[in-house]
Amino acid sequence: MRHTEDDLRTLLDGYGRERPGGEPSADLDAIVRRGRRIRRTRRAAAGGAALACAVAAAVLVGGLPSGPPRADEAVAARPAPAPTPTAPAPELPDGFPVVLGDQRFDLSIIHSRRFEAVGAAGTVTFTPTSFFTGYQVVCDDPGAWVVTEQRLKGGERGGTAGRCGDGVGGHHDRLSAPSGWLEGPQSLKVWVFPADAPVREAAEAVTGCRPAPAARGCDESAQARALRDPEVRRRLSAEVGERQGRWAVGIYDRPAAAGAGPGSGSPAGTGHPVEGASTPAGRRGD
Repeated sequence: MRHTEDDLRTLLDGYGRERPGGEPSADLDAIVRRGRRIRRTRRAAAGGAALACAVAAAVLVGGLPSGPPRADEAVAARPAPAPTPTAPAPELPDGFPVVLGDQRFDLSIIHSRRFEAVGAAGTVTFTPTSFFTGYQVVCDDPGAWVVTEQRLKGGERGGTAGRCGDGVGGHHDRLSAPSGWLEGPQSLKVWVFPADAPVREAAEAVTGCRPAPAARGCDESAQARALRDPEVRRRLSAEVGERQGRWAVGIYDRPAAAGAGPGSGSPAGTGHPVEGASTPAGRRGD
């Protein structure tokens, strides 16, 4: 319930007249004026406090960002990450040494191709310049399994198999080069499998992993022999799938100006494609 100023005046006047002498004990007008001053002071104080709070809130809001930082500001605030070191790619040798009896010479690289995955095959196409074309396979992991396949003298397909670090490569000569070797582009197909690929299990499932002569059970030479079976490679590819792994193939040959025909003074050859500098490439793993 609210009381007016008149109500308050009447109450105080009546109360004061009940005191001895019948006169009010205080000046009612003074009391009323004092009450009005107190109310005005309180209102002013309350208004000032509200204004101070409003100003403080405005300053606080004005000092804060109006939204999330822009993408360019966020990027500029973060230090650039250190570059991840990249391992060097496997390097192909500049030359390929050939030894045929007492004949020795070097072949130069004429073509190369690099691959980024193991577990699948890659084909390299090139144009030979002589009958002595050679090739070399290098891998990031020297323990990787490598299988090569190319056209042989009689038109059949053959090649080599073994660990990459053992130096997988070979070359033709005048007697081993297939017919029409210098008449157009030729190709070399290469499979590379991870070092931990289940070669033995695939070989035992398909061929029984028959050991080579003088081999002890299903050792690495028997596994390399089994890898030359297309069904073993298909089974292994299905089990392994493609994985990251770098490898490269280099093709080597004599300069075209050196000539490769009769009367050029070139070595006669062995009649078999030669692996490395001495052993028949088509017979690796036998």
